Amino acid sequence: MTYAEQLASLAATDSALGAEVAPLRNLEAILKWAPSAGIHFAGIDLLQQDEYSYDLFLPLPDSRWLVFGVS
Repeated sequence: MTYAEQLASLAATDSALGAEVAPLRNLEAILKWAPSAGIHFAGIDLLQQDEYSYDLFLPLPDSRWLVFGVS
């Protein structure tokens, strides 16, 4: 599934969150956005998949998780 398809799926289930996430294109943008979304840095988890890829887990205030693949 491409990033555009994942965004479309998110927007279909939560249009407000989909609109907030859509412009985020890199780790810097995600980390700048997170505090305004009520995400505390202490709860963020970054898991290494290989030497170039990571999964970034962000705990949303409503007990859901938002996950980004970053490289």
